[in-house]
Amino acid sequence: MRVPDLKFFDILIKYDRKRSVDLTRKTEELSSGKALLYPSDSPVDYARVIRLKNIVSGFERFNRNIDLTQNILETAESVLGTVVNTAQTVRVKIVQLLNTGVLNEEDAKVMVDYLESIKDYIIQQGNTKIGDSYLFGGVKTQEAPFSSDGSYNGETTETTVPVANGVTVNTNFNGKNYFGVNSASGSGKILIVEVLDTIITLIKNGEYSQLNTYEIDVDLDGSGTPTKMKLLDAFDAGLSKIMEYRSIIGTKIATVENLRIQNESLRVHYSNLISKIEDTDYAAAISEYEKAKTAYEALIAAIQQTKDLSLLKFYR
Repeated sequence: MRVPDLKFFDILIKYDRKRSVDLTRKTEELSSGKALLYPSDSPVDYARVIRLKNIVSGFERFNRNIDLTQNILETAESVLGTVVNTAQTVRVKIVQLLNTGVLNEEDAKVMVDYLESIKDYIIQQGNTKIGDSYLFGGVKTQEAPFSSDGSYNGETTETTVPVANGVTVNTNFNGKNYFGVNSASGSGKILIVEVLDTIITLIKNGEYSQLNTYEIDVDLDGSGTPTKMKLLDAFDAGLSKIMEYRSIIGTKIATVENLRIQNESLRVHYSNLISKIEDTDYAAAISEYEKAKTAYEALIAAIQQTKDLSLLKFYR
């Protein structure tokens, strides 16, 4: 082969490889839908996409945590709502009892049985579980937080998960706060249960005259400085504490729902930014693909036209 033939052959091979690479590239863009395929395409844009994808993953994780905590929050709010409604009902009976002051033997037995059932029901609500985990025992989720007399055996530390940047929500609750446990009592009982116990004891002993005068030490904040309260006042203090923490949960439910919407909006925003950087423009990509295909076919045709050259005739 003459030198010009070899040079021409090298040029054809060079352009054959280039057109083949161009065609392959456009095919990859069309099949993947991505214009940014490799870090070498644009190191800066590739780094931006990775950073933005991490941000999107964070918002997706936040909303998964919201899905988890929303059921927990709604269950806890429902439990406390039930306790509040039950306590408000029994309060009416307590007021009637305080106003009456005297019961016959049969009425006394009925009242004791009623108060016992209410007390047991409130304790049962305190031992509510979601799956295998107790809800109101703090991080101590595998043991019942309240004993049969209403004493608190759980932890004061709670488990939380992030639902937005700088915002966390409970996956369990410190029952000492949410059920109004009286720190002044030696056993640390739920205060409204302690009041019911005291009333039951006074009725059983026939000490009706003490129903309006009997006082118990109350410390709901763990300050170490108890306050003496009459039975109805103590009951109201315990009930108010439960209502306060029920309201806190209600606020958290509203907060996580708003955060879910916010997180989803931000996730979509950053996902769109990713698309603008890495997604291919299909119309442009198809046009470029057709150009690359036409150029490649033209090159093959040119090669075929030179098949009479001594070496090129073997090209397929």
